[in-house]
Amino acid sequence: MANYWQIAAGSQGRDYSKDFIRFGMAFVGGKEHALVMSKVKVGDRILLKQGRSKLIAAGEVVSRDGKHIGDGDKDWLRDFDGWDLRAYCYVDWHMPPKPLAVIGLTRSPIQRVRGQNLRDKADKVISDFPAQDGVDSGPKQTRPVEDNEIIDHLIREGLRPGAAEELTATFNRIRRLARYYYRRPWEDVREHEARTFLVIPLLLALGWAEQQIKIELPAGGRERADIACFSRPYNRNKGECVLIIETKSFSQGLYYARNQVERYAKEFPNCKCIVVSNGYCYKTWERRDDGQFDQKPSGFLNLLAPKDRYPLDPDNVLGCLEVLRVLLPTSWMS
Repeated sequence: MANYWQIAAGSQGRDYSKDFIRFGMAFVGGKEHALVMSKVKVGDRILLKQGRSKLIAAGEVVSRDGKHIGDGDKDWLRDFDGWDLRAYCYVDWHMPPKPLAVIGLTRSPIQRVRGQNLRDKADKVISDFPAQDGVDSGPKQTRPVEDNEIIDHLIREGLRPGAAEELTATFNRIRRLARYYYRRPWEDVREHEARTFLVIPLLLALGWAEQQIKIELPAGGRERADIACFSRPYNRNKGECVLIIETKSFSQGLYYARNQVERYAKEFPNCKCIVVSNGYCYKTWERRDDGQFDQKPSGFLNLLAPKDRYPLDPDNVLGCLEVLRVLLPTSWMS
């Protein structure tokens, strides 16, 4: 008899449901959740949930290339916007046009479903809606980038050679603290800590002066930009703001932050680049000639594991060298 499982595609601020559907998979992180995933069998049915009240899709666990589950063997899942979502299963998903309201889901990222009402809902979705039409095989392999390569690249882009030793030491301090935060309850690591102890030290080590950085700068109405960087010491000239960074806590993720920081950039016509960060992961978007920002990021950096390309979209998005280049003050000095 098939078992039924509920699984969450992320949490507040992190929505991976499109990736679940795109790759025909379900995946989780953490040893406890990986252990639960290891119990999933071919033919089991999966309920893809949003919160505790919405069913996004339902599907059946299938075997592909001789296996139906895995743990730790897909590098791109080990750096899913900075999270290690190591354990997975393959699923043929069936998705209704819009999420269905349901009762009985729990907060757990993955858990066996015993309630008949939820089982019936999953069965009905699978019978009423066609299975997804094809799946993406997954991103291609990316290459790790060592600190020496990063430093050499940044020196070519304008970093003072004398600053290289300080920057390397800053990388190491940020990594130690980020790993410490990562092991703690994520709700305890607020965006203020990420901004103060992880992001600002990196900006200073890259060459920004304190006089060029404003914290919580008014950005229209009641909104405030977490970090605004200016081409010269701040003097209330909006035209000199060249870079805006929105910081998020570990638990929030970066999924929805792009639109927020883009709103701020509208108040600063010469802002060349917008950035979102949780302190160790960064996504960047550069302003096009028409004044707009692409939906896809221009680069992605995970300071804990720098790569040459964005692990989730290596064909279209650059990696750590691009992000650190745009974070250099020399990149925006006219």
